Amino acid sequence: MTARTRVLLLHYTSPSVLGGVEQVMAAHARGLLDAGARVTIVAGRGRAVPPGVRLVRIPEVSSTHPAVLRDLRALAAGRVTAEHARLVARLVRAIAPHVAAADRVVVHNVLTMHKSLALAEAIAALARPKPGQVVAWTHDIAWLDPRYAAERHAGDPWDLVARRIPGVRYVAVSEERARQLARLFRVPRRGIGVVPNGIDIPARLGLSAAGARLAERLRLLEADPLLLLPARLTRRKRIEVAIDALAALRSTHPSAALVVTGSPGPHNVANREYARELARRARRTRGVHLLHDLGVRASDRVMADLYALADAVVLPSESEGFGIPMLEAGAHGVPVVCSDLPTLRAVAGASATYVDTAADGRAFAAAVARRLRSDPVARLRRRAKQHAWPRVLPAAIRAMLG
Repeated sequence: MTARTRVLLLHYTSPSVLGGVEQVMAAHARGLLDAGARVTIVAGRGRAVPPGVRLVRIPEVSSTHPAVLRDLRALAAGRVTAEHARLVARLVRAIAPHVAAADRVVVHNVLTMHKSLALAEAIAALARPKPGQVVAWTHDIAWLDPRYAAERHAGDPWDLVARRIPGVRYVAVSEERARQLARLFRVPRRGIGVVPNGIDIPARLGLSAAGARLAERLRLLEADPLLLLPARLTRRKRIEVAIDALAALRSTHPSAALVVTGSPGPHNVANREYARELARRARRTRGVHLLHDLGVRASDRVMADLYALADAVVLPSESEGFGIPMLEAGAHGVPVVCSDLPTLRAVAGASATYVDTAADGRAFAAAVARRLRSDPVARLRRRAKQHAWPRVLPAAIRAMLG
């Protein structure tokens, strides 16, 4: 496939309609556009989104078109009417030019759902002349859903969505769906691809535009785990311990990263030299981001974004007067690993993980690892980040263009 590959995405509705399948289509469309492909969406209802995508509306592609609903009622009662054949023919005529103009046709759910068997039949007919052109992106499988049992009947067109269509490549959104398809089609599991869905982490976390840009610049969505140290650069904060902890943590978590947000404390000139020492140390350790050294001043809004992105807040200080970051972490639901100081215990009680004030980087890293393993919310946050679209999209693009 070349960079100007023409990709057609087809579903009952376009991504402007609220729904999980439509959200996935929108992300795929953006990923394809970024890869240089030309993207067309064929749908029965909806608007053209995202920008740059061409939308072709064919009303009878919609699962709620009156002709489709009449056909669905007849088929549910076990009757194949003359109108069904006419509907299939109209759909073939309407869709065929767009299929002919495409290098790849990615059909979402239509070939495993019964919501428009006429549309499934039309796609099957158009797929036969060009093996490998059509990809059936499988979210749901109606044949296995007991709620639809009364609407299933033997023979065509009902079992069209229960058998593998010749020339069509199938991709499932989960391992379970792939196993179900393999059993239904009576084919080896290895013949069905799996590409999980993703989520738009910046949108779901409500990141500001500046926070999203910083996350993209520093590749924070790819960090696993992401540690946050919100502190000025003063020696009593023991920031070098956090850097050493990250170095130790990366031996088992190679994508781990640390963001240190503060600038040198303004009331002691020695802090400037400390900042230079930290910058030298950071340059020897992959994954360390000293915002001061990068010329980034984190506003309150960006600080909120960093808390929202973080997997843990780390505070290896040798002394603290209060511990505001403990409360900020709590407000964001982020675990805290910190020095065992009376002031910090007074703020967080038993809710933080405490480390001896003389602990070195390795001990601090071990405490972070233990907390992230034992905290179910922290584990789920990390799993969610593993499904961020920047991580998931490359596999989806390969599956569509391969």
